[in-house]
Amino acid sequence: MTQEPHTETICCTLCQSDDAETVMTGHDLLHHLPGQFAWKRCRRCGLLYLSPRPSPEEMAQYYPADYMPFVPAVEEEAHLWQRWDRRYGMAKRCKIVTRHAGRPGRLLDVGCATGVFLDAMRRYGWDVQGVEPNETAATYAREKLGLDIFIGELHQAQFAGHTFDAVTLWDVLEHVYDPRATLAELARILRPGGLLVMSLPNPESWEVPLLGRYWAGWDVPRHLHLFTRPVFTRFLEEQGFQIEEVVSFSGRYHVLLLGLEMWAGENVSNSAIRQALMAALRSWPARLAGLAFYTLADRVRLSSSITLFARRKNVEVR
Repeated sequence: MTQEPHTETICCTLCQSDDAETVMTGHDLLHHLPGQFAWKRCRRCGLLYLSPRPSPEEMAQYYPADYMPFVPAVEEEAHLWQRWDRRYGMAKRCKIVTRHAGRPGRLLDVGCATGVFLDAMRRYGWDVQGVEPNETAATYAREKLGLDIFIGELHQAQFAGHTFDAVTLWDVLEHVYDPRATLAELARILRPGGLLVMSLPNPESWEVPLLGRYWAGWDVPRHLHLFTRPVFTRFLEEQGFQIEEVVSFSGRYHVLLLGLEMWAGENVSNSAIRQALMAALRSWPARLAGLAFYTLADRVRLSSSITLFARRKNVEVR
């Protein structure tokens, strides 16, 4: 039986202020593991951060084998429509990264999970490597997909400076304990002019007030930081990055579904009604009904996920 975790209390990671307001308190709604945690908003700079939070030694238990990003290869999906849906989404992701980069080169995916993105980018002509702290997911990427994966944290890999033409982090930065140190390491290993791509939960999304504590972007306690645009702009500029574009093209209906599923799990006691409700919400008519709205939400960057493209400047940051 999992025990209550050891926790640590911190101040703001960006400006080191200890003047913060509590935005919400919560527990693990995804895997129902123990612990109570609190989201704070720094009154000085606006960073959202979790405090108290699990210690680094305790965090591994919150990433079990059935953690959602640990998905198998597309070919292993049971249903044809699921394979089509995943191929479509992955192709969109690969094309937009390649377009921003200009041409294929050497790419690192940080937090690559089971390596499905790296496998897809390899098909687009990229020379790919990955970093993944979860040994089970990384082993799958190595053995099933034949990928070059470092098992551990980014700083432990000790890549040579100016090694990569592009680095991607798909829903990763919100999980790290020290975003500033991570961005500094990314700046070190990227070549001057290299491309940084990051997707992040959007705390300014329209779904935040709608879903409240059930918004999937909170993801207590795996998410440790959330970044509004002024906050992530400051973080990036400190490390010598210039933002080129911020878009929304992922994290749409399935994020809403996840939040609604967590809400139903705590508020709809009848399992048959709960299952029928979620089946209706997962249906193609329901998805199509939301298409126009999400198209508009993407254009004004109010979806639950945003993706930013930033370029490493040709100067060293002291």
